[in-house]
Amino acid sequence: MLYEQSKRYLLDKLVAAGLKTRPYTTEKGLAKSMESHVGAVLFESEDYTRNGSKTYYVDETGSRKKRRKVFDRKLSFTVTIGDYNDEAVETIAAAFIAGLDKGIYVDGNYVPIELDGAAWVADEDSILRARVAMQIKIDFHGGVYRDTGFAKVSELEVVSVEKDNGKEPADGDE
Repeated sequence: MLYEQSKRYLLDKLVAAGLKTRPYTTEKGLAKSMESHVGAVLFESEDYTRNGSKTYYVDETGSRKKRRKVFDRKLSFTVTIGDYNDEAVETIAAAFIAGLDKGIYVDGNYVPIELDGAAWVADEDSILRARVAMQIKIDFHGGVYRDTGFAKVSELEVVSVEKDNGKEPADGDE
């Protein structure tokens, strides 16, 4: 879900920023493109790191649950914006960056969004037909979660309860 929702989020933001053509989602499609006004959202990498944090919450039915974050998951995408001149690219890029939220919710979990950097690419250095392009790297910091419930007190069985006037039994004493 994180991959699909992250990619859809970036595609929607790119179109909202002023891209007039359909954005590409593959390098092959982008390389074959004959357009000079172009945009793309390309998947870069996915990293996992073990994590053991946990949070407690109450679900819709009122049951208390424990959610463990088993892994941190980082998805990286590159958003490419290309056009005839610097000004056109910069206008769309500025609108795109300004339109990014701090994060999104995926399956009820908040996923922060970070801008990891940007690079300008001239026509000599690019496979694009555009004279100027900007590549913006964006990271989504999500996770892999495991939910567990709590044991209900009514389900626990008490075997024995003894009171020894506050004294703890020593080895061999009862």
